[in-house]
Amino acid sequence: MCFFSCSNTSSVTEKEPGKSEAGNMDGIIKGISAASLYEPLRQKGFSIDKQLGPDAIFIDCDKSSSEATEHLRIAGNEPEKIIEIRASYTNYTSGNANELAKPFLGFIATLPYEGSTPEKAREWLDQNISKNSKTTINGVDFEIVANLKNIRTLLITPKK
Repeated sequence: MCFFSCSNTSSVTEKEPGKSEAGNMDGIIKGISAASLYEPLRQKGFSIDKQLGPDAIFIDCDKSSSEATEHLRIAGNEPEKIIEIRASYTNYTSGNANELAKPFLGFIATLPYEGSTPEKAREWLDQNISKNSKTTINGVDFEIVANLKNIRTLLITPKK
């Protein structure tokens, strides 16, 4: 899987005292499961497509309208061993993609994992959604890609 980003990247690393690091040597995001990600989206009307294999899982969650497409891909070794969360928002209107993407990408950024600080993740996303940006919050890397005017992508991975 390839992931491209351009320059104009800001980077911040934050670790709260007393919080454990959620990324680890296994390369998974601790304390999060596939179901904890896709079930809330199912309740919001997203379609869910599960591809479960013996050594890998991929779950795609999609919701489309004439105005936007919201897509989430969960990748892992097992349903309880998530290695990547990729969310994207595509705006088909003349509206501001940054503002329109904030509710969906903000929801994904604030989903709980071991040691998560949802308010920091949301604040970072809100402040950086208009540009390529990276940060690490308690052992988990967050990256926004804003290369195209109407598409915003959020990538969440364990800190390497």
